[in-house]
Amino acid sequence: MNATESLAKLVRTALSNGETVRVSFVKNDGTLAVDRQITRNLTVIPKDMHPKFVRADHPHYITGFDIKKNGWIRFHADSVRGCMDFSRDAENMTFAS
Repeated sequence: MNATESLAKLVRTALSNGETVRVSFVKNDGTLAVDRQITRNLTVIPKDMHPKFVRADHPHYITGFDIKKNGWIRFHADSVRGCMDFSRDAENMTFAS
């Protein structure tokens, strides 16, 4: 398992456990999305933004609610470049090489 796969697994596990994580990933246009705060915890997500139905996760994508943008985002697991526990400072984020 390479560093990117390990980071993607950490993000998925944290989201499945109801945690909020900070994640950085490469967007489809090639730019880096830095310090996106995402969660799947319904107590944090506004009620009007709750999913209408539950569907299985696609194995190559990560889906989460972006707290700063107040909306759902989805990105490819291979694009993850860094992640950390929400309680830590963004300056200490660890990135994949």
